[in-house]
Amino acid sequence: MATLRRFWFWCIEPSPKIIKSDQRRQATLLMGFLLSLIILAIAIETVTAFIIDWTGYTGYRQTIVIVVLLTIVYGISRSQHIQLAATIAVVFTSLAIFASGWAEPRGVLGGLFDFLILPLWLGSLFIDLKRLPFLIASILVGLLLFPLAVPEVPLNSILVGPFIFVVTTSVMLLVITHHRNKLEDDRQAELLAKEQQSRREVARADALLRVADRLNAQLDLEAVLAAIGEEVARALNTPVSVVTLYDREHKHLVGVAGVGIPAEFIKDLPPFPRAVYDQTIHERGPVFTLADLSLTMYGTYLNGYKHPNLRSIAFARMEYEHELIGSLSAITTNEQRDFTKDELLLLQGLADQAALAIVNTRLYKDARQRLERLQALRTIDIAIVTNRDLQQNLEVLLAIITKQLKVDAAVFLLLNEQREQLEFATSIGFQTPTLRFTRLRLGEGMAGQAAVQRNIIHIADLHTDPQTLAYAPTLAKEGFISYYAAPLIAQGSVKGVLEIFHRSALKPDEEWLYFLEALADQAAIAIENTTLFDDFQQANDELSQAYDSTIEGWSRALDLRDRETEGHTQRVAQMTLRLAQRMGLSDDELVHVRRGALLHDIGKMGVPDQILLKPGKLTAEEWKVMQKHPTYAYDLLSPIAYLRPALDIPYYHHEKWDGTGYPHGLKAEQIPFAARLFALVDVWDALLSDRPYRPGWPIEQIVDHIRAQSGTHFDPNLVEVFLSLIAEA
Repeated sequence: MATLRRFWFWCIEPSPKIIKSDQRRQATLLMGFLLSLIILAIAIETVTAFIIDWTGYTGYRQTIVIVVLLTIVYGISRSQHIQLAATIAVVFTSLAIFASGWAEPRGVLGGLFDFLILPLWLGSLFIDLKRLPFLIASILVGLLLFPLAVPEVPLNSILVGPFIFVVTTSVMLLVITHHRNKLEDDRQAELLAKEQQSRREVARADALLRVADRLNAQLDLEAVLAAIGEEVARALNTPVSVVTLYDREHKHLVGVAGVGIPAEFIKDLPPFPRAVYDQTIHERGPVFTLADLSLTMYGTYLNGYKHPNLRSIAFARMEYEHELIGSLSAITTNEQRDFTKDELLLLQGLADQAALAIVNTRLYKDARQRLERLQALRTIDIAIVTNRDLQQNLEVLLAIITKQLKVDAAVFLLLNEQREQLEFATSIGFQTPTLRFTRLRLGEGMAGQAAVQRNIIHIADLHTDPQTLAYAPTLAKEGFISYYAAPLIAQGSVKGVLEIFHRSALKPDEEWLYFLEALADQAAIAIENTTLFDDFQQANDELSQAYDSTIEGWSRALDLRDRETEGHTQRVAQMTLRLAQRMGLSDDELVHVRRGALLHDIGKMGVPDQILLKPGKLTAEEWKVMQKHPTYAYDLLSPIAYLRPALDIPYYHHEKWDGTGYPHGLKAEQIPFAARLFALVDVWDALLSDRPYRPGWPIEQIVDHIRAQSGTHFDPNLVEVFLSLIAEA
């Protein structure tokens, strides 16, 4: 097989310069024919020389010449000049056969001229059918003249043998060649038709792909409609195109875009009623043409196209999943035109692409609008949770309401439950401040009715019922037309009313109304939460004041019990707060520091009067009892949750920096920070005050004492801060 492939490549494979498949097949056939003739000539000559014993035979000379010439022709056939090689081969083969017969007349009688069929057959393949009869006639003339040149061959032998054979064969070749050429013409015509159809389909596919790429890159409906109009005119090569969309609400098609005619003309086209449209589609199909618009009277719709320049129209239905979207029209001007089937198929393809693009833009718009509304609701939620200022929250709501609902103005009226009337809270979009003074009783005006009925009230045109604005006559100057009033209801109670105004007619869909209800609910929640928070804050403040009053009462009771320390508790509480503030404690921490300072001696309530009020020095046993008062304070206060963070001072203020204090002997930073602060203040006030058993110390002596106790009794890091605070007093 490898040898055969190499032989084919080197001997029969056509020249690479020949590209067309038909020419390559012809070249292969010609080279195969020439090689066969060369091999056949050599084989016949060999058999003749060795097998047939003819005296004085010299035919091998002619054979050698023929083989050499055939080889030359074969060499030409290896180039791209196939037609030239074939013509030479036909002529040369015919002459070679006659030359062989002239050189060896005995071969003629043996049937040599029967080989003339070979050049005739080759000529039928490579020579035009109009020229082939000349070749046949030349060969027949040669046969008739041959006996004159070679007397050894009688005319009868030529007529009875090769002449009749060549005539018969030639007639058959002519018939077959003619039939073959007809078949080839039909095949070429079919191939050409298929190629043209393929080109049209490719062109249509390219146009559809181009349109799809362009439309898919657009997400804005107006841009998509403009692109559709341009592509229809471009694809069908018309100067004018029109795009219509189906209006579900009014059930008709309206012109929305196009090219080649003014936008006003498109807008002025009469609506195409759905009933007439369906009838037209039923009669003419989803894609149809009208040759001359000026002669067509089909209902009232096409009358809108009766323009002096508009002539022929190609119309296609746009639909998506059996839902009507609109239509496309390609229109010629001045000249009448018959749109082809391929053009109508292209228009239908464009209509399908356009319908999909329009649906996609609508879906994108709806999805984006829903996302924006969800984000708006999220923004409102965050504002409600993070901001307790009702006025600011309502202003945020109004900004979102006017933006998302696309209205001109809005106002919140809040219900004053004591007066049972709606009062102005905040507004946006008004040109006058009239509504700032609005006060409506429940049931009064449209807002009052919405509050009583607990339903959204809608007025399509405020001009039709002037009484609706009787409570605010100056609103008529605002030019409002559409009006909505939505009650704000939370926990089953009306909190107010949201009023919406617009200076043109509103045609909201269900989603718009649902979103209005959601915004009204969010506003009601904001009002409810803020009210609850304010009430809770007020209650918490009152409770805190009650707690502080109770604690102060306890501290005064202790001072009254121990008259020697009267006023001590208030003084140390105030000074401890000053020191804590100097040390940077937070407001929440200061609350517990103050409470702890006021209650620092609450444990002395558990000490017997004979020990607590003893004027003289305490005995060792009595001192042990006295040292239990921090533990009594802990036992007394720890069960009270709100006082638990204030326990550090009552429980640990007698601990010392060096660990010699009581009740636990804590050391250094083991002692709570608040207790270390208070220890300084407590000793300062105690030494400064007069007692029955000693007078108060001078300030200089107390300062020296505190410095001396730094690092033993007191936290050395706090001593200088405290003394600087004393120096400022």
